[in-house]
Amino acid sequence: MGSSTFLLFSYTVLLSLATLTLSDDVYFEHNCNEIRGNYTANSTYQANLNSIVSQFSSLTEFNYGFFNLSAGVSPDNANVIALCRGDLNQSQCNSCLNYTATELERFCPSNKEATAWSELCLVRYANRDMYGMLENDPRTCAYNPANASNPEQFNQALSELLNDLSSKAADGGPLRKYAAGNATAGNLQTVYATVQCTPDLDEGNCTTCLTFAMNELRNCCYGRMGCRVLRPNCVLRFESNPFYNQIAVPLPSPPPPPSPSTSSFPTSIGEQH
Repeated sequence: MGSSTFLLFSYTVLLSLATLTLSDDVYFEHNCNEIRGNYTANSTYQANLNSIVSQFSSLTEFNYGFFNLSAGVSPDNANVIALCRGDLNQSQCNSCLNYTATELERFCPSNKEATAWSELCLVRYANRDMYGMLENDPRTCAYNPANASNPEQFNQALSELLNDLSSKAADGGPLRKYAAGNATAGNLQTVYATVQCTPDLDEGNCTTCLTFAMNELRNCCYGRMGCRVLRPNCVLRFESNPFYNQIAVPLPSPPPPPSPSTSSFPTSIGEQH
């Protein structure tokens, strides 16, 4: 267990199969998978992984903040899934992914599989296909040590808000599954929250992931003023102060419905005799 210093307040962190990493002012947690095997320095796997990580600082395709990248062939293939928070623009996303992936390689220098969550993005890599797969581990919960002054009202408002946001995120389609919002929690208290799934999940698996996250939140963060639940396929966060922005890159408008087809044949009025 450890603590990570923030500009506004400090979190107390509960770890579940994840290792907390400290930095001066950037939230960062990582997990080095010790079961899935290791690679050696200057190996083909490392070269494939580096070829992907080196792209993050200069990505030109934004793809609404989600990336599924691969390099090489089995058994040395490297696969990376990366997700930026839904309110980021491309420059912010590139910066976060570059930082997070670089740090993850530094802290897991020989693990073929590893996961990191930073302030604004998620990065996972492995030598197996992860796309579309709902996974339970690694996961962690980090909470603000301050308690809500009215925990019952606060948690009731939070529960309703998270249920609403989770439904919206799961229904978000294949480009982005993200929702943010706030609710009044009594005594002029406001709670702010974001939920997000990697958009390779279908609606059902996104709902399942966020439901697991909300259950973990109740066990980890009941009555707290802020919390993050971090999972391989989804993330959930709430705070008593605003922490997210308006979405920088809106999704494209849905195509207009097709216009009614018109027949080129003349209309028959009736046959005269």
